[in-house]
Amino acid sequence: MDTLLISINSKYSHTGLAVRYLEAAIRRAEGSCQVLECTINQLPHQLLSEIYRRCARPTRLLFSTYIWNVATIARLGPDLKAILPHCPIFCGGPEAGYDPDFLSKYPWCDGVLTGEGEIPVPLLAAGAPLPEVPGLHWRDGARVVQNGPAPVPDMDQLPFVYTADTLPRDRTLYYETSRGCPFHCHYCLSGAGGQVRFRSLEKVFAELDFFLAQRVRQVKFVDRTFNCDRARARTIWRYLMEHDNGVTNFHFELGADLLGPEDAALLEGARRGLFQFEIGVQSTHPATVAAVQRVHDFRAIAKAVGALLAPGNIHIHLDLIAGLPHEDLTAFSRSFDDVYRLHPHQLQLGFLKLLHGSLLRQEAEGYGIVCSEAPPYQVLRTRWLSFADLLLLEQVEDCVDTFYNCGRYRTAIGYLEQLLESPFALYCQLAQYMQLERQKEQVSGMPAALSKEDKWRLLLAFGTGLPGADAARLRQCIQFDRLRQERPKKHLPFLDGGDLTPRYRQQIRDFYGDEAQVAQYLPGHVGMHPAAIAKSVYIHVFPYPVWPDSRETAGGPVAVLFDYSRTDPDKNAIFYQIDLDESV
Repeated sequence: MDTLLISINSKYSHTGLAVRYLEAAIRRAEGSCQVLECTINQLPHQLLSEIYRRCARPTRLLFSTYIWNVATIARLGPDLKAILPHCPIFCGGPEAGYDPDFLSKYPWCDGVLTGEGEIPVPLLAAGAPLPEVPGLHWRDGARVVQNGPAPVPDMDQLPFVYTADTLPRDRTLYYETSRGCPFHCHYCLSGAGGQVRFRSLEKVFAELDFFLAQRVRQVKFVDRTFNCDRARARTIWRYLMEHDNGVTNFHFELGADLLGPEDAALLEGARRGLFQFEIGVQSTHPATVAAVQRVHDFRAIAKAVGALLAPGNIHIHLDLIAGLPHEDLTAFSRSFDDVYRLHPHQLQLGFLKLLHGSLLRQEAEGYGIVCSEAPPYQVLRTRWLSFADLLLLEQVEDCVDTFYNCGRYRTAIGYLEQLLESPFALYCQLAQYMQLERQKEQVSGMPAALSKEDKWRLLLAFGTGLPGADAARLRQCIQFDRLRQERPKKHLPFLDGGDLTPRYRQQIRDFYGDEAQVAQYLPGHVGMHPAAIAKSVYIHVFPYPVWPDSRETAGGPVAVLFDYSRTDPDKNAIFYQIDLDESV
């Protein structure tokens, strides 16, 4: 009997790390298996057909089950049992293993694997009697039998799951050097496994060498708090810096208050784009942090994040969670402002999910937390936040993603921030304005999507209506953001000013033909015909500097060169202030 390992990922760009571990473990034990990766975006019938086609001979199915795919698996289960009545179906992963009612809710499921699967799954694949598979909860007639817990594998005994022949080059690759977390935050499962276990640095370096040699795009470490062993983290960062291939990006989840001056000093020397850090702040409200045992010192976080951001070479994501105990709208607004004012590259606003197995799910009733019964079990209300409050925060999340996290409206947003009392107040008002504007253009009852031009218009209309707004200056800020996004293809009357004088147009043509100027500002264009240069760059004159860190401090026309052949991590064109004699 063959075993089909199924990973239903949330996006095509993701990879299923768990099924790769299990496949390698089965093959190491000389067992037989196949792997099927698909996504939740595929139609149920398409998924059903694909699984059925893989089951040409007697097969057992094993699903890797998480909050993002359990609803899809539950939809497939009855149909699979109907068309493959003699095929046993097993589920593993946190959404099955931590849900005590999983087997009673889903009668099509023949068993649930709890704990880590690298030891029990090869036994299951080899056809071992069900009572002999550790960690398995299985049906014996009308009753459910719970076998003893699965042994915890030694990290150095785990296989490396990638090979040059099977490497999915168009996807994000997941990798781990440790399992477990030393912290026990009540909303999370990562600390439930007890002690943190580490893979030896010898093996880690050899595996990192593979990623570097293959020049993969991105490797995401799934270690829950990568720098819980600070010296070990520095050793790995140093190794990656010394062996940098100039291409691969490595993503880590960190505890920022564990970072010290020695970390900042080391990381300052990393290539821009080599590292990307995600840091879970979650809340800065003292009562909330204490209630969920989120151990951190926000002052230390702020200091560490500031030190990481200062060199400009590491992309920083900071996370907040809405719906935690003791945090009402006012307290959450302070958490938002605290984190926003650190100026991360992305502020990720998430919403509490009451995960099976988490302490907060057990404590929810005492806090008045009500969540959806359907996965991902998102919070609906708490003693401190109403459903209406959470709807507002969802609009704020959408607004932050639209205008802040993309990094493409920083000049205009920076100006608007000065007009309101706090960042949270800005995004609340902008979110509500955006919602009204989208509803005006809704299609089939759904709010219309906003084009780039719609967003520029929206920012201008919204900002112009704020007390104290200078519409002309805001227009210039939006124009600057627009020109960093794209070389203009058409005239936009609501943004563009008057035509340039003939003499000024001549000066621009002369600039493209000046070899010294091209060598200074556009070294990648040296030797190109001026007309060819003009197709990938653009020169615009602003009546005064509108962007941060301009070398001009007073008014007066300033010429700016936008080079679309070179961009920053947010895909904004690199720009230079240049000297031209003629003004607008």
